[in-house]
Amino acid sequence: MMKVPGQTGRLKSLLLAASAGAALLGSPAFAQDDTGIDPRQLIEQMVAENIITREQADRMISNARAATIQARAQAPAPLPQAGVAADGTQTVTYVSPVVREQIAQQVRAELGTQAQAEGWARPGETPEWTRRIQLYGDVRVRGEARRYDDANGDIFWDYDAINGGQPQNVNASSTGYIDAPFLNTLEDRQRFRLRARLGVKAQITDWITADIRLATGASSSPVSTNQTMGADGSGKYHLWLDRASIRLAPTENVALEFGRFANPLWMSDLVFDNDMNFDGVAISGQGAVADGVRLFGTLGAFPVFNTDLNFGTRNAPTIIDPETGGEIGTGRPFKSEDRYLFATQAGVEFNPTEQINVKLAGGYYHFDNIAGRLSEPCYWTELVCSTDALRPAFQQHGNTMMALRDPLYIGSPNPELEPDNQYFGLASKFELLHIRAQAEYRANERFGVRLEGDFVKNLGWDRDAISAIAWNNLGPNGDTYNGRYDGGDAGWQARLTVGSVMNLNLAGDWQAKRGDWNAWVAYRRLESDAVVDAFADSDFHIGGTNNRGWQIGGNYAIARNTILGFRWLSAEEIASAPFSVDRGFIDLMTRF
Repeated sequence: MMKVPGQTGRLKSLLLAASAGAALLGSPAFAQDDTGIDPRQLIEQMVAENIITREQADRMISNARAATIQARAQAPAPLPQAGVAADGTQTVTYVSPVVREQIAQQVRAELGTQAQAEGWARPGETPEWTRRIQLYGDVRVRGEARRYDDANGDIFWDYDAINGGQPQNVNASSTGYIDAPFLNTLEDRQRFRLRARLGVKAQITDWITADIRLATGASSSPVSTNQTMGADGSGKYHLWLDRASIRLAPTENVALEFGRFANPLWMSDLVFDNDMNFDGVAISGQGAVADGVRLFGTLGAFPVFNTDLNFGTRNAPTIIDPETGGEIGTGRPFKSEDRYLFATQAGVEFNPTEQINVKLAGGYYHFDNIAGRLSEPCYWTELVCSTDALRPAFQQHGNTMMALRDPLYIGSPNPELEPDNQYFGLASKFELLHIRAQAEYRANERFGVRLEGDFVKNLGWDRDAISAIAWNNLGPNGDTYNGRYDGGDAGWQARLTVGSVMNLNLAGDWQAKRGDWNAWVAYRRLESDAVVDAFADSDFHIGGTNNRGWQIGGNYAIARNTILGFRWLSAEEIASAPFSVDRGFIDLMTRF
């Protein structure tokens, strides 16, 4: 069939015009469509090429404008935005459950990505700061029995009670005299006791650590955190700040401790109780010097008493000394009587074989200003005398005591009938030389043997000086302040232990799995003034010094870090009247 050129051109013109019209009708306000083509420019181009006339173009534009206006009038009103209108109407945009779940998943994914990028959370891990915090502690329930010998003397003053209260009148001839409080030496006792300790260690940096520990305790005693069950009529227990320290370890082999911390010395309970902590500062170091040989040492300064800021006379009259003409007893503050312990220890540890370990150390412990001293002349009615602060803030039993006050009876018509109110201080100085040794053989993981021993001597002890002022430890037949001083200055202890864990339920950290065990036997002799009785073992005899005797015990781990233990301690007094005590302990303890 033959094509007619005029008809083809006409058809093309009509198609172009239709396209332009459709573009106009589909483009509100004649805006460009999504292809970027402007319909009005297309129509003008068709007019220029004589495809359509000007009249046709104007008619197409007019029709398109009318169609746009009509479409807008018929379109539904747009949804209002969420919010509150002027008339108070609140509009809430509806979000379908599917969209909400998509949003939640997207937020979780973004938070997880951010947490991993910033290092504060990773899948299966706790935040970084929690990994620098360590909780630790232990709970122990104990049954204790004390058995006193019927032949014990009944003459032992309770110096801790005297020094912790009002001064004791020691003039038995005075009007209204009341005798001193005495220690129980005859009636058996039994009690249940509880110890709970909870600590937190925080690793501040790789070389700085903070340690805080709370503990129970019936009193502020430095040697016990036990609480007697039922002692306060089933009342609630006390909690004490047992430790609070900062540890600096600038190098691998050197550490400094500041605050209140565990005993930094290698020690048994002959000199310092296992529960005792130290206030002050200590520096410890250790390092290998040869294959299997290690040196270690510690230096420390520890305050053991600080004078009250207001220590001084109270309501003191002015008295003129007839011999010197000077004033006596004028109201004034007294000089400080602070007391310190300065300690040093050095030792060596070596392993000649994989099964054998040997350890040896020597130490010197100087207690500064701890001995009592006679006061300045003090009017007999005075409430505070110049050396009252030298009485021990805490003591157990055993050290030789001296009277601290030098009373004046000027103006009294009958001095022999006036009271002699006294506090008591330690009669001896304490400068301790301590030697400790230990040898251990491990046959295998389940069995080992340890032999250890201690010797201590008080280099500050002076028999003649103490004999002139002693109020106790006056021989087997000596009453208070009426006999020959019979105290001593030395002490020693030997212990043999067998088992799988040598220090189970003893000093230091230990870990036990079910079935671990140990058993031990020991003998001790600790003379009256060999060490400061306030800090010595609180379980042997009635605690303190001036005792000798045997100890046996054993422990068994019934589960991980949970043990059942037994001890029997049989001891007697060395100096002074007979005083024998047997003590039994059954412990159930767990630690974490």
